[in-house]
Amino acid sequence: MADILEIDQLGKRNGLPDSLRELLKKYPRDTWEEDVLNGNWVGYWLGRHSVFKEISFAINQSLHNILDNKISTDKFLSDYIQLMNLMLKNLNSHHTVEDNYIFPKFSQKIEKFSYGLDLLENDHHLIHSSIDNVVVEGNSLIKTINDNKVFDIKKVVGSYKTVNDTFEKLLMAHLNDEEDLLIPLVVKYGEKYFDLGH
Repeated sequence: MADILEIDQLGKRNGLPDSLRELLKKYPRDTWEEDVLNGNWVGYWLGRHSVFKEISFAINQSLHNILDNKISTDKFLSDYIQLMNLMLKNLNSHHTVEDNYIFPKFSQKIEKFSYGLDLLENDHHLIHSSIDNVVVEGNSLIKTINDNKVFDIKKVVGSYKTVNDTFEKLLMAHLNDEEDLLIPLVVKYGEKYFDLGH
């Protein structure tokens, strides 16, 4: 994997670096046609991205609900544990498949985009580092609520939400950049060219 420039690191860049936007400029999002978006591989892959976005939204909604006293701590805890377990389990397997199967297929065919694929793989490491923080803080949150001691729920959840917001921001930026790099390649060359969609 190539060394990723500091300016290109997830959380520091704003979208893909200019050097990787050539095809996106030629095939912007609003031109992606349904036959591409619903292709065997692209449709499934984007479906996974949608799942992560939905889970992330649901976690955020649950955090807002408990902060606004719209749900009980028991309801919040049940929802949070279920949603975060779902996120972590699926995100880990998704990134493993991308790193070991999907990215190499693209890299073998289009060498000039290998830096972009390395960039996305590096994103995975940064996201999983952020996940480590989410897990530590999430476990602390669960323990605090389960201990049934007197505590300020807004302060405890608000503190956790800061960590979750950082994770969510990284994840959403990564998913968008991943789509902006790979979908234009599929638009131009097709799934079969990359030995996808079978």
